[in-house]
Parts: sequence; C-alpha cells; structure tokens
Amino acid sequence: MRQTWKTLLILGCLLSFVALLGVFNASKPRILVLHSLGQDSLWVAEVDRGMREALDANRRPVSVEWMYMDVGASTVRDRVGQAQADARRAMDRVDPDVLIAVDDEANLLVARDYIDRRSPRILYLSLDRPPADYGYVGASNVSGIAEQLPFAAVRDAAITLFEGRAATASVVGVDGVTGQAEMAQVRDFDWGPLTVTATELASTAVGWRDFVTGTRSDVLIVLSCRDLPEEDGGVFTAADAIRWTQDNSRALPIGTQVDFVRDGGVLSFSPPPDDYGKRAIELALDWLDDRTTPGPPPPLESPHFQVALRQGALAARGFSLPPIYVEAAREVNALFP
Repeated sequence: MRQTWKTLLILGCLLSFVALLGVFNASKPRILVLHSLGQDSLWVAEVDRGMREALDANRRPVSVEWMYMDVGASTVRDRVGQAQADARRAMDRVDPDVLIAVDDEANLLVARDYIDRRSPRILYLSLDRPPADYGYVGASNVSGIAEQLPFAAVRDAAITLFEGRAATASVVGVDGVTGQAEMAQVRDFDWGPLTVTATELASTAVGWRDFVTGTRSDVLIVLSCRDLPEEDGGVFTAADAIRWTQDNSRALPIGTQVDFVRDGGVLSFSPPPDDYGKRAIELALDWLDDRTTPGPPPPLESPHFQVALRQGALAARGFSLPPIYVEAAREVNALFP
C-alpha cells in the first residue's frame, strides 16, 4: 500500500510539473521573425546571428520562431502568392505578440495587414521605402528600423578614388519591391560633386548585362542583386551577376550589399546586418517589457555601415584607398586578398 501511494505521489508530481511547464511555455511572449529572403542569403544569416546574440544575452523568457518567404528574386514571382499564404498561416499558428518583418517584401505582403490591431505589434526591419508608404506612420502598434543605404560613404570613396576630377556614376539594380525602394533613395540623395548620369532597374539578365556594358561612367553603383531570368529559361544568379559585372564593367563597381565582395566584387558599403538583428531584438524586448518607455519604442534609422574590400583586385584596377578603409573591412572579417 505504501508503495502504491509513493508511486501515485511521484506520478502526481510529474503531472504537475508537466502542467506547470506547459503553462509557463504558453505564457511566454512570442516573436515571429518573417524574412523576405531565403535562409541561404548571407544577409539573412547575419541578421539572424545578431538576433541570436541579443537573445543569448537576454534573461527574459521568450519564444522566437523564424520564417523565410524567399520572395526577393524576379525568378520566384510566381510563388509570391503561396509564400504570402504560408506566412499568414504561420501568423495564425504562432499568434505572435511581436512580428519582426525583415525587408520591404515581408512588410508589403504581410505585416501591413495587421496595422492598428491589438496584436501583433509590428516591428519593421531594414525598410528601404518610407514607413509612410505602408501606412505605418501614426499606427498604434508599429515601430522599427528603417534602412538608409550608405550612399554618403559610397560618394566619399568615389571622390577619394577619382581625386582631382569630377567623377560620374551610374546605378544598376533589380526591378522589384526592394530595388524600386533603393532607387528612390538614389534619386533623393545629394550626390554632389559626384554626378549620376544613368540608372537602371533590370528585370532580365539581358537587361542587366546591356546596361553594365553600355555605361561610360567612372563608377557603377550596384544595388541589391537578385536572381534574374535568362532568355533560355535559365537563371542569372545574384552571385553570377556580381562576378560578371566585376569582370565586364568599364566603370568601377561599388556594391551596397553585404555579400557583394564575398561573391566576387571589389568594394562595397552595406548596412550591417548583425547590428540590425541585434537592435531588432532589443527593441522587441523593450516593447514587451516597457523597460525604457511605455508604448511602442521610437522608430529608428541605423547610421552604421559595413565596409568590404578585395584589396588586390582593387589595386589591379589601379586604385587604392586609405588605410582606414582597409582596417574597417578587416574589423568585420570582410577584407579579401
């Protein structure tokens, strides 16, 4: 009899523990991170790395799930509807307290549908278009970090590289939500004394190559690369586009994305993805806990950028940059031979 009671007591303790554990997990705030790009993107991987570093330093119990829409490339536009439906099902399943929507596509296709609701709180990240374009300004449940491409750094480097004369620049990107937003920033930026002579948002591989080979400027500013369709049904991948552009452009290509130099480019100035990820989690936790301010945290624009440099290839083109650029690239492990 005593053994039976002992067994029942142990069983009751185990059941109570499981029940309490279930209640604890169910009561934890939930964050859903919705990426526009695929999980194999370097930008995505570095954003996630920054997020996980911030979560590792956090002591507040929180549940975080990630979803990757993979809708950034022109070659996947026929899957946008399915990706959007999948994201909405994830929203229903997770029922997040905070939705972190990364890049313009996730905000356009999903996040803006939840404006002015009690839940979720929307935290946009790396938004190239103005938040007002999505109806976010004044919304009671929206905050985030807008992205300003580091064109001042690009302009200053071009002035340094072409010292003593008035340099010219062309700009190429991929037609799409992000590309259009980035090109709008190009138009709004004061490039003086650099003169922008031509711009293009390509929707095909042929269009990209024609613009690159046709440019007669000193500098070719390369916005976010995405896969582009070939005439024969093949794919001109983003990495292929970077390598081909570096090999065939008369102008000096300068990228604005984190993987530009890794994939064969010579020089880039890009937003820092790990810093974006870290800041996003910190804002989300602050918003959940009201640690600093009640209500939504104030929206931000990140002033930081990351330098990447392929030093030998730049020298082979007859250019060099001051040591500060070399050290900045070395600091983030983005200095290549």
